[in-house]
Order: sequence, then structure tokens, then C-alpha cells
Amino acid sequence: MTPRMHWILGAALSVLPAVALAGERVKADIDCAATDKALVYNCMIMLKGKKSGQPIDGAEIVVTASMPSMAMAHNVPPVTAMAMGGPGGYHAKIELQMFGEWALTLDVSGPTRDRVVETMQFGSDHGGMKMDGDGGHGEMKEMKKTE
Repeated sequence: MTPRMHWILGAALSVLPAVALAGERVKADIDCAATDKALVYNCMIMLKGKKSGQPIDGAEIVVTASMPSMAMAHNVPPVTAMAMGGPGGYHAKIELQMFGEWALTLDVSGPTRDRVVETMQFGSDHGGMKMDGDGGHGEMKEMKKTE
């Protein structure tokens, strides 16, 4: 094999993971914790390919929150999640308008495009809730109270 063929093969292999993720749906594990300020939550988001399980880096994530029970009544401004916490890790700080059930919508762009909606319960005990990231059909797990 010529050096040029080696270079072409290497270049093709280097883009395969991005190409594979481009057609793959996104799985998001969201873990929100209350802050010292009422109704403000720090949310850690772990993005992975739904089939491959590979972390998704380099994504832009816009997070919006709305109350399913009060459509159009309580919508918070969108926030952009920042990369942090290792491969596939992102952070967003959201400020809600009241306690209750909220639908967090993640609009993902970058190496792949997808929309993930997770319904989470936020309570007055300053504890958040955690979704297991299977599209809202999984088990909701209560998070430990943050002090």
C-alpha cells in the first residue's frame, strides 16, 4: 500500500465515529440538584449514543423547560448547556417558576442532531429528581438532598 493510500485510509477511519454518531439517536441521563437559591437547579447531562453507548462530545445543547400540566403558562427561557465533567458531560443551570412536574427539552446539534424530552418532578424539599434517560419510560429516582 502506498503512503497516499495509508493517509486516505487513516483519514477515513478517523471520521467513522462521527459519521456513526451522525445517524444515531441520543440518550441523555439528566441529574438535577437544587442550589441555595429557590427554584434554581444545577443539571448535569450525560449524552451518549442510544445504540453505541459512546459519549457524545462537541454537541451544542439548548435546554428549555415547560410544565406539561400548564401548557404555555410556565415556560422558562432556554439555556445553553456547557461541556464539563468528562466525555459526553454537560452542565446547565435552570431556573423554574414553581415546583411540580416539568418537561426538560434538550435540542442537540453538533456531531448529531436530536431532540430529547425528559419529564422530571421538582419538589419543595430542595431535592431534584433524576431520570434514567430512556425517553421518559424509565424509573424516576429521588436524588439526595443537597445542603
